[in-house]
Amino acid sequence: MNDFVRAMVVPFFMALFPAVWFVNRNLTTAQLPPTVEPSAGLILLGLAGAVVGSAAVAALLAAVGRNQSVAAEELPFRQRVFQPDTASLTVFLALVGLCALWALVAFAGIGPAILGDALTFVMLLPGLPLLVLAPLAIHSAVATTVGLVACALWLSVLSVGTTELVGRWRTDGGPEI
Repeated sequence: MNDFVRAMVVPFFMALFPAVWFVNRNLTTAQLPPTVEPSAGLILLGLAGAVVGSAAVAALLAAVGRNQSVAAEELPFRQRVFQPDTASLTVFLALVGLCALWALVAFAGIGPAILGDALTFVMLLPGLPLLVLAPLAIHSAVATTVGLVACALWLSVLSVGTTELVGRWRTDGGPEI
């Protein structure tokens, strides 16, 4: 994978999570001004705008922040969080997919309710930053936004940490995975 695209992935989701929340909050409720009649087309347009805007933010951050002189596997931990190697990126995208599955089941009502309950329990660890900020996020859009950005960053920390632990385990004589 191109190093520039790799450096865009985490910032993309850091921008996308709150953007999707704002689209959902603003386009599906009649409580916020200006009152708009929610429609599937309007929501899809808002989501498309969230994806395009998140890609633009991610491209800007990747251009400014990526380290081109060192391979992704050799970067220090804090830099690998924003520029993950292939294994970490795979785990990160799997966690994002799990979040998307949970959202589809919990919010869109797709699938059995028991799956939603099970996924809600599983989502406690990936959603920890938002859970910690929940008392503030109930009354503050800023706290909710910070929590959603922190969740995307936390997913990357979990991904890089998991692959690092598995790599150490394998080099210390653990069984092959």
